Amino acid sequence: MGTSFASIEGLQSGQPSALAERPVPREMIDRSFFESTGAVTFLRDSVTLGWEGAYAAVTYERAYEAARPPVPAVWFAVNLNQTSLRRIIRGREDYHPAIPVRAITITPPGEEARDVVGVPARALHVFLSSGVIDEVAQELMGQNVRGIGVAPAFCIDDPVMMPLLSTIQQALYDPPGEASLKVDCLTRALAAHVLRTQSVEARTVRSEQSLPSLAPRQMQLLRDYIESNLSLEISIADLAHLLGLSRAQFLRRYKASTGTTPHQQVMGARVEKAKQLIADTRLTLAEVAVSSGFASPAHLTTVFRRFVNVSPSAYRHQIL
Repeated sequence: MGTSFASIEGLQSGQPSALAERPVPREMIDRSFFESTGAVTFLRDSVTLGWEGAYAAVTYERAYEAARPPVPAVWFAVNLNQTSLRRIIRGREDYHPAIPVRAITITPPGEEARDVVGVPARALHVFLSSGVIDEVAQELMGQNVRGIGVAPAFCIDDPVMMPLLSTIQQALYDPPGEASLKVDCLTRALAAHVLRTQSVEARTVRSEQSLPSLAPRQMQLLRDYIESNLSLEISIADLAHLLGLSRAQFLRRYKASTGTTPHQQVMGARVEKAKQLIADTRLTLAEVAVSSGFASPAHLTTVFRRFVNVSPSAYRHQIL
């Protein structure tokens, strides 16, 4: 569809529109959310990656106009190059003729909107399910809350939110096992930040300092489990279940205890295991990678260099 603003003007003048029909929110978020426009090309998305509670896509979008159906998720849209956008949500119209790169637009769960994209652009879209939002809200607020209100936002600059969204984008290109663990951490951190800055109940959200830490015996239990299962895929759900916590409770208490994420601990443990195996010259680097839980020798090299500052082959040369 072109960039005619006829539909927008119809909304403002009270004429009938697709938004007045109040469609039922869809249960799953996937490519079908965009495909009805015929103007969106998917460059990468998470539909086959097994992510829980989140969907992400990098798209190329021609100039078009679309009515956005309500979905049971918070939708974050980030433009990856400059474009123009006209949007109506909750009866309010916003327009920006030259949106800065990496500006963020937020659509709350269950909300309809109409967008007019005026200039072809690449974009990142991240959807966080209402279930993830409710889970994190319950942990933050210390009470049983569901359907917490999130305010819409138009082309905002958020120096905390943007790095989280960018890392989720990068996870689309990571090996699936590592990506799932990383995304579980990222989505909960993103949910917590949105609840603090965009929720109606933001003032009631507790600070991280008030959250209890994990006990030493719980930390040891985690270390033992991780070291015994390095060759397998380790998920946040597995680690949370081990301690009898929800995923949100586990992630926030883990960070309160360590200042880092379970993903970092798992990757660090895999690197330590790889260092031990590299010392055995009978093993190829491919065998080292598999035995220490990496998806491939290339994945081993990338993570190993990040932790040790040298490649696995260079490390083997140093110690032998």
